[in-house]
Formats: sequence, C-alpha cells, structure tokens
Amino acid sequence: MESCLVPKCLLVIAKSARMLVQMCVDSGFEVVAIDCFADSDTRQMAKQTYQVASLAWDDVRGAVAAVRKIYGLTELLFGSGLETYPETLSSLEKDWRIIGNSAAIFQRVQDKRDFFARLDSLSIPHPPVVFTKPEDGFDWLLKPWRGEGGLGIRLCNNDEFADGYWQRYIEGRSMSVLFAASRDGVELIGFNEQWTVNSDGGQSFLFQGIVSHAQVSMSIQTDIADWLDKLVNAYGLRGLNSLDFILRDGTCYVLEINARISASAQLYGKSLLLKHLHACQNRLDDSVELSKEPNAYQIIYAQKKVTIPERLAWPIWAVDRPNSGAIVATGEPICSIIATGKNSGQVLDNLHRQQRILANLLETGL
Repeated sequence: MESCLVPKCLLVIAKSARMLVQMCVDSGFEVVAIDCFADSDTRQMAKQTYQVASLAWDDVRGAVAAVRKIYGLTELLFGSGLETYPETLSSLEKDWRIIGNSAAIFQRVQDKRDFFARLDSLSIPHPPVVFTKPEDGFDWLLKPWRGEGGLGIRLCNNDEFADGYWQRYIEGRSMSVLFAASRDGVELIGFNEQWTVNSDGGQSFLFQGIVSHAQVSMSIQTDIADWLDKLVNAYGLRGLNSLDFILRDGTCYVLEINARISASAQLYGKSLLLKHLHACQNRLDDSVELSKEPNAYQIIYAQKKVTIPERLAWPIWAVDRPNSGAIVATGEPICSIIATGKNSGQVLDNLHRQQRILANLLETGL
C-alpha cells in the first residue's frame, strides 16, 4: 500500500473477522466482512457480513464479487486463516488493493525452508529444524507447512509419517511481540504471553489465549528489536505484524512471523488500526494512544456439545458471539472473552472469573 488515501469503507476478510471489524469501527471506518462464522457481533458492526465455508478461493470468490458489485469497494484488510489458502490472497491482489503485506511477502514468510535458513544467515536463534523425519522423534514437534493458531502441531510419534517439518521441542514461556513495520524502521508495540489448550482432538498446541504487556528484560527487548530490524528489511514487511518466540533461561528462540494483524492487536487500544494504516504508508506514528494497562483475550472452547440459548444476555466482555440456536461441537470455539485489570495477575483473575460466569450463563440459558 503506497497511497495515503484510505477509503472510509473497507472489505475485511479472515477466518474470524470480528476483531478486524471492531478495529475498523473503533477507528471510524465502515466495514463489509467475509468470514467463516458470521458471529452476531460481527453482523451488528459490519454493513454486511458474508459467511463462507472456508477461505479457499472457490468459496470466497462469489462473496468478493458481490462486495465489489454492491459496494464498489477496492481496498481490503486480511486477517488469520489465509495461511492455509495463500492462493486466495494472490487472487485478491489482482483486483484489490491490500492494506498490509503483499501476497508475495505473506507467502515468502511462510516458506519454512527459506525462513529458517534466513534466520541462520542473520544469526537469529531458533529451535533446531529438520525437513526429514528425525531418528530421535520423541523430542520433536511435527508442524504443518501451512497453519495458524497452532492447528496441526503435535508431539512427534516415532512411528508416524506426515507431510510437514520437524522442530525440536523447547519448554519455556510462549511469547510474542506485536510490532509496526515501515520502510523507515520498526516500532515495538508490546510483548505478550500466550497459552494453549489440549482439546479432545489432540491439539495440545492449539492457541487459547494471550495477555498483553508481558514483562521481559531490556536485553531481550534489545535483541528482539535488532532481529526485527533485520527481518523487516529482509522481507519488506509493512504494517502490524507479530513475532512468536519461546523464552527459556533468558534466551529467545524465534518460531515464526505472523505477517498480518494478529490477535494481540485488540489488546493495545481502540485506535491501533491507525498504526497499521500509517505504517503501510511508510511512516511510524507515535501519536496513536496505546493502552497502558494489560488486557487479555481468550477463546472459550466447548467441553461438550453446546446449543446457544435463545435471547442469551451476553456480557459486554464476551465477543465472537455465536447466533442463538447455533450448535457448537465439542472442541470447537464457542466465543471469546476479553479481560482488563491494573496488572497481569488481576487480569488473569478476571479472566477466570469471567469464564465461570459464562459457563453458568450457557448452562442456565439466562
């Protein structure tokens, strides 16, 4: 994105578009959304929401054509889910102006062989990675070539064979850093700690939640800033992105770059989309006010099959709300919750309290 002219109405496309829709509305933009859930709060905020079966191009092309025909839009933001369908982003780029990383950059960052070779060439530490089945398979993770949110990641069974790559398992704090990238440099917005859930389907590394303003040492911050300067220059990253890493015994091990607006973006203030827009215009803007207190976001997965009660009085902190009467299968996301507080301990306490409240609401249907 090079032009400084940003329209007042945008197309948002993601597996779950609610966060991006909320960010756009909070920054004064109107939105048309394409996603796989069409949650009730997404539909309330967007001018129109198109629900699709997946983000494969064959599933979204009709909705995309309808948006162009009805609303005349030409600019879009994309979120999570296109990692699995990079060809969709390439197809969109032919007729739409993407406000964020190009399809080529997005795909290059996901090329695992190239990414880890690049980390090596830049002297950036990462867990050992191999692309053929290791002999000592019990200390390795098997990861898919394409994926997001921890989908498909599992501890390697020495007897199994699968299409993907292997990464040495390192126990430590699962962290990320949200940053804004432009041609002129990188701004570190905040460090985050995240956690996973072990679902019935065996997804022991499935993303569940994240808390902002995580405490890391100045030396770690300096190392991360230096690495991001190198990576942003190497890939030409633009806008809001995030870097995932493991922190163990004072050492960082880089896992991946999310070359898109990540879940942590909703935890740093209502005007953060402006940082993305400005960075895509190759200017870092320190005038955008950021949230100074920690916030947390967590996905609530169904422990058993759940039918959403009619006229459920959703709390204000519950988002990604399914429609009344929707049936949520075991292990699938019901909704998400967002908690605030004066410190990380208070935030996590509030998060646990909200989980209990929500469980009671879903059980009683009140």
